[in-house]
Amino acid sequence: MPAQARKTDRRTLYTRQVVKDALLELLESNPYDKINVTMLCRQAEITRATFYLHYADLNEVLDEVIAEALDIAEHSGTMEDFETRDRHLRAVMENGPQAIRGNEKYLAPCQRIADEPKYRSLFMDDSLSYYIIRKMYLAERDMSVPYLEKSCNLSREDADRIFLFVIHGLYYVNRSMKWEKDDAWYRMQYLVNNLFFAGLEGIKALPEEFRKP
Repeated sequence: MPAQARKTDRRTLYTRQVVKDALLELLESNPYDKINVTMLCRQAEITRATFYLHYADLNEVLDEVIAEALDIAEHSGTMEDFETRDRHLRAVMENGPQAIRGNEKYLAPCQRIADEPKYRSLFMDDSLSYYIIRKMYLAERDMSVPYLEKSCNLSREDADRIFLFVIHGLYYVNRSMKWEKDDAWYRMQYLVNNLFFAGLEGIKALPEEFRKP
């Protein structure tokens, strides 16, 4: 790559990162629906022309920040398939809530989504909760729904709805605890995951005619 192209690319990456960081900083004291491009440019110390050179609108910045956070959460976990990850988590939880400490990689991404403190303001914003959950749902659906469908012998539609139920519940439980990894947080992960696993076993025990449409 020519030196000029490398310089331009570095400048672009730097500017985009400054804009994303500025959005996260604004979210610490402002709900997203009250933030506008003018405020963001002021926080990032750039002109509106510079902003629109890199982004079409504020939502594009938001989507990039969410994608960045989701990518970090995904890669901080184990790269094993859903079934293997759950088997390992069950084994870990046999030793009680505190055994999860140090084994967070087996938790679902939606339970690890705010591990990086810089994203906490994003995930604590009331106006963004549904939008973020939808993004998380789309990111995890292709792995999670087939697993539920296969392991519980469900229709794809029913497995999808159960996954929606689970991801909404996990997100709001963690949000209520501000993703703070104290003893109470680990105990709650232990409880909700036991509830999830017991629920799967309960569905598996149902007569076949009650599980299929």
